[in-house]
Amino acid sequence: MRSTGGGAETGGGGGGTATGLFAATAASGEVKIIQIKPPIIVRDFAIALGLRPFKLISELNQAGGFASMNTAIDEAVAVKVAEKHGFLLEIKHRGEAQKAPVAVDKDQKRKQAEEEEARNLAPRPPVVCILGHVDHGKTSLLDAIRKANVAAGEAGGITQHIGAYQIEYDKRKITFLDTPGHAAFTKMRARGAHVTDIAVLVVAADDGFMPQTDEALKHAQNAKVALIVAVNKMDVKGANLDQVKTQMQQRNIAPEDWGGETITVPVSAIKGDGISNLIEMILLQADVLELKANPKAEASGIIIESEIDFGRGPMATVIVQRGTLRVGDAIVSGQYYARVRAMYDDQGNNLKEAPPATP
Repeated sequence: MRSTGGGAETGGGGGGTATGLFAATAASGEVKIIQIKPPIIVRDFAIALGLRPFKLISELNQAGGFASMNTAIDEAVAVKVAEKHGFLLEIKHRGEAQKAPVAVDKDQKRKQAEEEEARNLAPRPPVVCILGHVDHGKTSLLDAIRKANVAAGEAGGITQHIGAYQIEYDKRKITFLDTPGHAAFTKMRARGAHVTDIAVLVVAADDGFMPQTDEALKHAQNAKVALIVAVNKMDVKGANLDQVKTQMQQRNIAPEDWGGETITVPVSAIKGDGISNLIEMILLQADVLELKANPKAEASGIIIESEIDFGRGPMATVIVQRGTLRVGDAIVSGQYYARVRAMYDDQGNNLKEAPPATP
């Protein structure tokens, strides 16, 4: 039995009616149903049962415990007392009566949100992940696409971090992710694959498929993204395009010119051959995918990598997937939160806002 000092006051005496606590009383055969909302106060419960309050107090005290006019009765005890006097007690907790309308409201709000989302959808640039075996020329390929010497700045010629870059070709933008190829960064490659729309699998024409190439292919297939195979190093002695295509067929990703569905583009990152064709194939694939996002929504996206910069503080490489991120916005990632103090593109230029698919 619980004691409360904040019970609802009602008109005194045994013949009054409780206000607010009792929704309805109805006879069902010989069993009368009482609907009641907690807290169940002795005075009001007695009125509902048709008893004098002091008689109910006497019964409750005999059952073990101490009751007074304004005592709140335990729900289980109230049910037993009601049964003793030939009543069926239905306790209506707060919110139960409103549950059905709330569900309708939620459905309606969801529908409105979906309609608004559909109205505000706008074409966005594709996010392309460059995957492949270490030293097969992923960064060199991206370097050729960007026409900037990124590979020269990497320790030992191996990409140390995922880099996110955006290029413009024929007045259309494409966002690229360059993932590390060496074994220590399996999780980073997997994360990179899941962020993207199109995966470009780089295979060296002289080496063909290697263990990390197969692993990268698996990441792309698990992420269910569109696949394009770029056969790099076509200028190298021993380059064998047919061998690579045979290996592709063995892995159930047969090239288009062999009756399959996988776009295959021979390129030479060092000489710049086939790069324009590769970009055009990426844009063609993006057209097929009909990529859209809502730039007016709250910004959300994926953090590709993060680090502490001793000059600037905590920094993160982010791909905005929906909405537009602006300087001054508050962001949350897991248990961490921060305010965006500044944003930079891959060239180091200051950005005030970043729409969908912007790195």
